[in-house]
Amino acid sequence: MATSAQELTVQELVELFAASTGRLSSSREYRGVLLSFSRFAEERGVSRGQDLDFPLLLAYEASLSPLAPSTRHHRLLFLRQFLRFLERSRLTREGLSEVLRVQPVPAHHPSPAISLEQSLRLVAAAPDERAQLLVLLLLGTGARISELLRCDLSSYQEGLLHLCGKTGTRAVPVSPLVRSRLEAEISRRGEEDSSSPLFRSRQGRLSDRRAREILALCCQRAGLQPLSPHDLRHAACARWLRAGIPLVVVSRILGHSRPSTTLDHYASVTALDLSRGLSADPLEGGGEPRWAEEPSGGGG
Repeated sequence: MATSAQELTVQELVELFAASTGRLSSSREYRGVLLSFSRFAEERGVSRGQDLDFPLLLAYEASLSPLAPSTRHHRLLFLRQFLRFLERSRLTREGLSEVLRVQPVPAHHPSPAISLEQSLRLVAAAPDERAQLLVLLLLGTGARISELLRCDLSSYQEGLLHLCGKTGTRAVPVSPLVRSRLEAEISRRGEEDSSSPLFRSRQGRLSDRRAREILALCCQRAGLQPLSPHDLRHAACARWLRAGIPLVVVSRILGHSRPSTTLDHYASVTALDLSRGLSADPLEGGGEPRWAEEPSGGGG
C-alpha cells in the first residue's frame, strides 16, 4: 500500500526537497544540513514531517549555539527554506518556518594571509614529492582540500585542473611551475588507470585528516605557525588580488557563486596595503602606480 504524503518521514521529505532544488551541488549541501536536522528530530521521537512542532525547532536552534555565527546562520536558513517548502506543499503544519530567528551574519574581517616568502618556504619544506605537489596545488589553484582529494589522474587535462566543488565543476588554469610538477607525477604513474586518485594513500585515496597532517609537518619544517588548507586558499586569493587580477576572475577561479563572497571572506587588507594604495594615487605625481613590496602576513 502506498504511503500517503502525510506519512512521509522527515528524511524522505529532505530527499524530496533536495531533489526540487534543481542543482546537484545545491542538492548535496541541502541534504547534508537537513539530514543532520532529521537525525536530531528522530533522536527526540519525531520521525514524520507532520509531527514537526515548535518545541522541537526551538530545541534544534538552541543546539546550534556553540557553532560559529556564520555556520549557525547557514543551517537555520536552510531549515527555514525546507520548512517553507513543506508548508507550501501542506506536508506540515503552518507557521513553523516563522519560529526560526535567522540573524544577519556579523561582518567578517579576514586575517592577513601568509606572504609570498612564507608560501615559498612552505613549498621548500615539503618532505617528499607528494607533499610538495599537495602544497603547490593548494597555493597555486586556491582549491578547497576536499576538491583536490576528489581529483583523479584524469582531472588534469591540457593545462586545466577540473575541480568539483560546492558550486559545481570548474576548470582552473595551472601555472607553469605547478603544471611541470603535476605532469611529472602523472607521467610517473603512466601505467595506472586514469580513474586512480591523484593523491593516494595505502588505503586508496588520501584522507582529509592525513592531508592536514602532511600540511602540519610542512609548516613545522618551514618554521611557520600551523596552517589549514583553507589558509593556503586564502593566501592564493590575496596573492592574485595584490597582483592586480580582477576580482571577478579570482572569484571564478575559487569557485565562488558571487564575487561578494570573495571580497567579504578572502580579501584581507593590511595597513601596508592601504598605504601603498594611497601612494599609487595619481595626485602624488601621476604616472603608473608603484606598488610597495608585498606585506608579510600572519604566518610566523
